Amino acid sequence: MATNQVMKASAKRFINFVEQTGSPYHTVKACTDALSAKGFKELRENESNWTVEKGGKYFVTRNGASIVAFVVGKQFDAQKSGLAMIAAHTDSPCLRVRPNSNIEKHGFKQIGVSTYGGGLWHTWFDRPLGMAGKVVVREGNILKEQLLEIRKPLMIIPNLAIHLGTAEERKAFAVNAETHLQPIFCSKMKDEPTDWAEGTGEAEKKKAKIDKSASRHHRQMLNLMADELGCKADDIMEFDMCLLDAMPSCLVGPYDELVSAPRIDNVASTWACVEAICDADVNSDDILVAASFDHEEVGSTSLTGADSNNLPAVLEKMFSSMKVTNFADVMTRSMLFSVDMAHAVHPNYSEKHQNEHKVAMHEGVVLKYNANQRYATNSASAAITREIARKVDCPVQNFVVRNDCGCGSTVGPMLSSRLGVRTIDLGCTQWGMHSCRETCSADDLHHLLNLCKGFYKYLRETDCCVSCL
Repeated sequence: MATNQVMKASAKRFINFVEQTGSPYHTVKACTDALSAKGFKELRENESNWTVEKGGKYFVTRNGASIVAFVVGKQFDAQKSGLAMIAAHTDSPCLRVRPNSNIEKHGFKQIGVSTYGGGLWHTWFDRPLGMAGKVVVREGNILKEQLLEIRKPLMIIPNLAIHLGTAEERKAFAVNAETHLQPIFCSKMKDEPTDWAEGTGEAEKKKAKIDKSASRHHRQMLNLMADELGCKADDIMEFDMCLLDAMPSCLVGPYDELVSAPRIDNVASTWACVEAICDADVNSDDILVAASFDHEEVGSTSLTGADSNNLPAVLEKMFSSMKVTNFADVMTRSMLFSVDMAHAVHPNYSEKHQNEHKVAMHEGVVLKYNANQRYATNSASAAITREIARKVDCPVQNFVVRNDCGCGSTVGPMLSSRLGVRTIDLGCTQWGMHSCRETCSADDLHHLLNLCKGFYKYLRETDCCVSCL
């Protein structure tokens, strides 16, 4: 078993990774930076022909929001080998800036936002918020995409004072997503020119008012974005911006045993599969794949979602370059880890968990089962995973949701059916899933990373030992 220092080191690497994120685009950028540093070569979807060789390491992105990385093992044999694939997702529930975000009420300017995914929206109150995402900028006659992240606290969603609500309202704490979640940006008094402001004449005031009324967004927000991008505010054409908790991620507790961070679901899984493939052995018998997709939180049906042709298209071009024609045969020898977070038993709400499946913090990776196929785990994929976990000294737990409780899903079932590949759903435990800020175990981050590395290393020899296959 790894020492506490080793586990803490893994947690610190995750914290460094999650601090580079803030939007799906930034998560992919953090992945490409890590992969490039390890010698992975970027391929592009719009290239007609790829040159893929045994021993090669490659990655492909789509719209900057999804990524597929792969290592072609030097010992790969299309008649004997398979694919060891790990899939996660890049998105998390958040508030996203609307196309027309310019709101003004009672002397304050607010940013209009839409809810993305199924967030615990009450957790976004009273937090300093920044933003991150993709911006389309006009440079002459050319449109260019740029990433933008502003961690400076720019806005806040204040709670209603306790004295202004009834006891019934406080007890229910019902958040109206349309009227209660629009953040405060600045006061009108501070933002607009006044008669006594130095150097502000009538012409300047008139022009400023025209500029503001003509904009779909507050001029000062565009100015802040332009300053970061090094362009003019008028050159900002479109953007996709996610709000984010502006406070840094950290270790928590006297023993630094917990991680407090935004977007643990599911940046933790993306971090684990990318770090694992970065350290993978190119002498493998298999092709090793790490993928992370956007829009899982809203159903995965999109250009960059797991329910698109993204992963199949990458695999098709990869096999075409390698002159592999027995795709279906290779998939029968392949397996997929669908990695997403799991619900740790909560000391204050233990009754919400199924009695015989109360998975706990620090107790290892969770194997997720669901009879109604919300998870793709079956007996064969679970047996292989348990054997690999034994080889790498990774503890595992079993999770089943209560019969009287709803069950979320993952990219696992859709990828399993689309590719025809054996799949298991697994992940780390956490508290506060879909909160603005979540909590997980430093130990379990290390366990998950260790299992992903073991999957890449031991799938082929373990698979050969499963007689039922």
